[in-house]
Amino acid sequence: MLKSNGGKFVRLDATLDTAIHPEHSESTPFRTLTEDISVGGASIRLLKGTAIQSVSQLYLWMALTLKSGEFHYLRLKSKVIRVTENAWKYAAARPIS
Repeated sequence: MLKSNGGKFVRLDATLDTAIHPEHSESTPFRTLTEDISVGGASIRLLKGTAIQSVSQLYLWMALTLKSGEFHYLRLKSKVIRVTENAWKYAAARPIS
């Protein structure tokens, strides 16, 4: 489903297997799921108690499953731009070069 968040980019509801690896090993890598994605970044579900700070730089590894059954893995150097807490804790990450 497509949705607009009032920003520049349309967001796509997409649950992708994602692994988060801190850039400088300041914490242990962990697996999670995306909530939605767009050209401008991704919202990521975090388990309560997961320590991740705004402005942290990290690598997102996203698994994409093709119709053929093949997997492609994206490695995106990213920066956490916001961490919020609801029923789940969320982080928004944006790819950087």
